[in-house]
Amino acid sequence: MKRLLAVLLCCALVLPAFVYARALETSAASAAVLDAATGALMYAKNENMRRSMASTTKIMTALVVLENGDLDAVYRVKKEDASIEGSSLGLCEADRISVRALLYGLMLVSGNDAAHALAVAVCGSEKSFVDLMNQKAAGLGLNDTHFMNPAGLTHKEHYSTAKDMAYLTAYALSNKTFRKICALSDAQITFVQPKKTVYLHNHNKLLGTYKGCIGVKTGYTLDAGRCLVSAAERHGQTIIAVTLDDGDDWSDHEAMLDDAFRASKRYSFDLRNIRIPVVGSEVQNIKLSTSEISFYLPRALCNKVEVSIYAPHFLYAPVKEKQPVAKLVFRIGDKVIKTYPLYSALDAARQQTVQTESIWYKLFHYG
Repeated sequence: MKRLLAVLLCCALVLPAFVYARALETSAASAAVLDAATGALMYAKNENMRRSMASTTKIMTALVVLENGDLDAVYRVKKEDASIEGSSLGLCEADRISVRALLYGLMLVSGNDAAHALAVAVCGSEKSFVDLMNQKAAGLGLNDTHFMNPAGLTHKEHYSTAKDMAYLTAYALSNKTFRKICALSDAQITFVQPKKTVYLHNHNKLLGTYKGCIGVKTGYTLDAGRCLVSAAERHGQTIIAVTLDDGDDWSDHEAMLDDAFRASKRYSFDLRNIRIPVVGSEVQNIKLSTSEISFYLPRALCNKVEVSIYAPHFLYAPVKEKQPVAKLVFRIGDKVIKTYPLYSALDAARQQTVQTESIWYKLFHYG
């Protein structure tokens, strides 16, 4: 039976929508900056305004593929895939290519043909795939988002908001494969038939110019204007920036990300005095292998963190060094923002039982 070893620092509270207000100017019609771990908005401008979001749509497309598709499946390209308008991976009818390769083409060169092919490969039709996209949006609470196609082509019922796109991206980045693909500056994919290798270069130039950038997706249509979702990681903190209809998006994203990192602070929790009793060993208590846990979060939230250490009442020997023995959970309100396993700092061997001979045994077995 586990018990709560410690709950401290503050009472649970509702996370505020904004953690601070700063005089940051952008050229975007709509913008949002999000701390991924806490879900706190660090900057917002018309963040709830519904707008076209162009190819940043493909964040959801990739997510639905990753959660529902077989990446190793091979797909035979159809005529309607190859004829989709706009940016292209260069698919031709009857090409055979893996779903994984299509996913790379979707995220790095923003292939609209790849988007349509993925939809059919996963669901059999674009309509069924778009239904899954909208179901996922509803499940994530993105109430101001609606999709009509997987590529981001203009349609009056195809829209999102800067805030919804930020929260969608935070969720998508928790998928390791998504995170890996959108962080690539360059990649190569191989077609199954005809046998050929295609080199891809990511349209997101922040990957090569902004420190810690890990993605995510560019977009442009005449209706939507320039759209960009970026993310950067420093000291384990992930910041997401979104702009919709922004003529100066590269500069704006650098400024938005810089501003958010400046407004963050290192939070630390001391574990040096934590001990867990051990039964059946000469070692009475064990220490934890980690003396301190620290991470960065918005400065305004540092005094709102609640810390819980979950550990057993005691451990039975033997306990091995680096054996998991407890769990550390950080919350703000009802939201878990960080979880860390905790390990034993040392071995606690089982105590050997020594049997003492009785006086009657000695008397009758003397000599």
